[in-house]
Amino acid sequence: MKRSKSIKLVVMATTSVTLAGCSQEPDLDGRVYKSEAECVADSYVSDELCAEVIQTGEQVHAASGPRYNSMSLCTEQHGANACTTGASDGTSFFTPFAVGYFVANAANGGLMRNSIRPIYPERGSRRYYTSGGYYVGSYDRGWRTYNDAVKAPPKPAKVQTRTSIASRGGFGSRSSSGSRGG
Repeated sequence: MKRSKSIKLVVMATTSVTLAGCSQEPDLDGRVYKSEAECVADSYVSDELCAEVIQTGEQVHAASGPRYNSMSLCTEQHGANACTTGASDGTSFFTPFAVGYFVANAANGGLMRNSIRPIYPERGSRRYYTSGGYYVGSYDRGWRTYNDAVKAPPKPAKVQTRTSIASRGGFGSRSSSGSRGG
């Protein structure tokens, strides 16, 4: 019996250290643009690149945006009037509209495809997430997300079912519970 108690203590200690490491604040500064005009009006990205920012954001959305097998499931995750139909490789799906595009590293001249992410609303809240589940929040000097959100190209989207959504707790739930997405 003593042996199982010590194992439980080790597991509990490891879990608390892991959770403490996951509850960090977003650490990557950037901006969110809903349109090319918003981008041009701001000085974070050069005016010449604003069209490319929006176009790249739309391409990333088309390739990696959330996809659902029913309109009702998409609406449950993102809210009323937030979803539309789509098709790829002969497969139909439902996807939320991207409400904007998070742009990072432009101030350092590092604007790249990997630093642009479409963001999506979470139903019933004022929170926004990337398709990878990373929280994107508004702060004093702009917007911020986790550095991990732009380290690698986003994964191609898979059509989600009610079962797959329930297994992860819903859209954005990994980030809203304090973890860093995934």
